[in-house]
Amino acid sequence: MLTMGMTGRLLTDWLGDGVLREYGVRFVKQVWPGDSLTAKGTVTAIGDDGTVEIEVVTKNQNGEPVVAGSARAVLPR
Repeated sequence: MLTMGMTGRLLTDWLGDGVLREYGVRFVKQVWPGDSLTAKGTVTAIGDDGTVEIEVVTKNQNGEPVVAGSARAVLPR
């Protein structure tokens, strides 16, 4: 669960508090003690109402995805 929380923290640190509307991920590979993880978010769509769609992925030290998912946020105008 730590990996899912770290990926979510990427979003709140990046976007700010109170703007996240949806967040869902799935585990795609085992995470082992000692792994070095990097989370990344990519905006895939921007709506006229300030809604942004984001693809999120967390990779291990070998560049292999371990968590993947998406999020939706409404940014202040």
